[in-house]
Amino acid sequence: MKYAVVIISIGHKNIDHIFHYKIPEGMSVEPGMRVIVPFGRGNRPTEGYVVGITDKADIDDALIKEISNICEDYTVISPKRIELANWMKEKYYTTFSSCFRCIVPKKVNEKNFACVKLNVNNENINEDIIKVLKKDTKQKRVLEVLLNGDEIPVSHIKTLLDVDDSPINALIKKNLLVKTYVQEYRGNFNSALVERSKPPVLTDEQADAVYRIFSAMDRDEKKPLLIHGVTGSGKTEIYMRAIEKVLSQGKEAIVLVPEISLTQQTVERFVARFGSRVAVTHSRLSDGERYDQWTRARRREISVMIGPRSAVFTPFENIGVIIIDEEHESTYKSDIQSPKYDAREIAEKLSELYGCTVILGSATPSLLSYYRAQHGEYELIELKHRVNNTFPKIHIVDMRKELARKNFSVFSTELKNAINENLENKRQTILFLNRRGHSTFVSCRSCGYVMSCGNCNVSYTYHKGINRLLCHYCGKTIGVPSVCPQCGSEYIKYFGAGTEKIEQEVLRLFPKARVLRMDMDTTRRKNSHQTILEDFRKGKADILIGTQMIAKGLDFPNVTLVGVVAADLSLNIGDYRSGENTYQLVSQVSGRAGRADKEGTVYIQTYSPDNYSIRYAAENDYKEFYEEEIAFRKNMNYPPFTNIFLVMLTGENEYILRQTITRLADIMKRYNKNNMFTRLGPTPAVISKINNVYRWQITVKCENEDKLRNYVLFCLDKLSKQTSLDKINVGLYLNPSYIF
Repeated sequence: MKYAVVIISIGHKNIDHIFHYKIPEGMSVEPGMRVIVPFGRGNRPTEGYVVGITDKADIDDALIKEISNICEDYTVISPKRIELANWMKEKYYTTFSSCFRCIVPKKVNEKNFACVKLNVNNENINEDIIKVLKKDTKQKRVLEVLLNGDEIPVSHIKTLLDVDDSPINALIKKNLLVKTYVQEYRGNFNSALVERSKPPVLTDEQADAVYRIFSAMDRDEKKPLLIHGVTGSGKTEIYMRAIEKVLSQGKEAIVLVPEISLTQQTVERFVARFGSRVAVTHSRLSDGERYDQWTRARRREISVMIGPRSAVFTPFENIGVIIIDEEHESTYKSDIQSPKYDAREIAEKLSELYGCTVILGSATPSLLSYYRAQHGEYELIELKHRVNNTFPKIHIVDMRKELARKNFSVFSTELKNAINENLENKRQTILFLNRRGHSTFVSCRSCGYVMSCGNCNVSYTYHKGINRLLCHYCGKTIGVPSVCPQCGSEYIKYFGAGTEKIEQEVLRLFPKARVLRMDMDTTRRKNSHQTILEDFRKGKADILIGTQMIAKGLDFPNVTLVGVVAADLSLNIGDYRSGENTYQLVSQVSGRAGRADKEGTVYIQTYSPDNYSIRYAAENDYKEFYEEEIAFRKNMNYPPFTNIFLVMLTGENEYILRQTITRLADIMKRYNKNNMFTRLGPTPAVISKINNVYRWQITVKCENEDKLRNYVLFCLDKLSKQTSLDKINVGLYLNPSYIF
């Protein structure tokens, strides 16, 4: 008797172990298949994954149930991907089921369309065709379309000839035609609309980088490569040369980008080079569209997949290279849904499994990546010059002086004049502010009351477009009050600024300017990113206003002016990474200016002109920034000199929550032998209540990641044996990408 070793597709930790099922006689089952099995006392049909076949089971044979059905007649997960899931389970303290949900897309029905063609197996076809062609009928007209032997969709024939199904069905009945079904791929990028391009001549610096990459790719030992290239230095062309090499070897490539907004522009550049071998996937596609792109990759109908972090799970089995563009971005880490994986770590694990090369690229590498390069864990490749040899002129504007001059506008005098001059010269401008909405809070000038969400302990943001106050955490909206709810005063005023207010101010100051805004509010609809960027590229707008989605990777030749409206926002977020985040954002958005042969200018507005992050960003001096920032991290014992494990408990009853997390702190204190671990808290989270759910956290530091993980999980296990956690949700975050 053969038994299938099955992981049930339910993400509960109590079910996260193997189950044995009998393989029915005549059913072909292999490891990696998705199956339907009876589960639980009610034998509810449940999806599962076969991870092995065995002759022995761990329970009485009479109690073992049979597999009900297989979902597909092929394996959906390879042995190496099963190994990846096992590694993820341990690395990210999650369940097998959660890992499989990342690796294998949701099962959907394939979409097919009907085609017809001549029945070449009909021995009397010529005689039968002559009989039909003698009469002037609809059958004759249909047959004439198909005489060249092509397979043509039924819908095309009906539209072309203005006929229904009757003549087609009649010809099928006469054995002259056969009907076939062809799969229609949803979400497929139409490569025919993109003009093909030829590789440009490389600069000496690019050529040296390509040589070093090719040498690394040919070595047996695969060490990740970090390309530190200034904005406009031609990193994308280097990526393409690496892809050309692996495609010539019959291998495949994965290209990761941090933002959906970058996907379209990146795809077009790669399609122009590699044609229909390129596909794209991202979260804005439907389940069916994502499933179809996964299917194309599994069938080897494509060779290059482009997309955000989830694209790292593309089912290529002959991977040659994984490229991670803008590798410093926090979006490569999933901090919300389980498993809380890091796509960069997944790529390195795939390199270990498949022997592929990992290339990370950025103008502003993450401190951790650059630290690893400095210590030999990564191979560092540097591009110090732009392809067009021009850097934008960057000016730091001290907004304190603007206030002293009685300028209370969101724009300094210098930036206003520069925008006006750019408009006169028919050139484009990008204005960056990493905050959406109109006003960041609404307050009473009489008593100081701030309008705050009752579900969350955060202030409402005013959105002028809908004329309502919106909570950015739970989504609750309320009307704008005419008087203060607390004191009845009429002195209600809007404070702060978001992209919506910037747009309003631009339209007031420059009424003839054509303006586009790109933020979460304007990009909710499918393909909205693409539409906005395409309109701006075609010159249908003079000014593009946006949040961080416009800060990186975009290449517009006519953009000669960039304004960073408030560089201080990311400095004051209470995160030890605030300096790094500020440097990266300011540098990246500055790099959008002057990317062609026109000189670029950048204005950085700030109330902290002497801050080293802003100063070094203006000087485009990453190395000096790195030296100062790494010294700060070492002094404060922050990563990369230690690891941080954040434990967040959430629940609707704050009293029970505080009791529980206090008990966890006591357990951690008791088992912290030799003071190996540094504990901070318990404390309320930065946002201590969201959607009526309270949030408390403990942060633990330790240099050794494995010991830190084992210690935290051990303490949580002790807690679960002492206290019921039924009304408490436990969130675990190892080196989170931001502070919660």
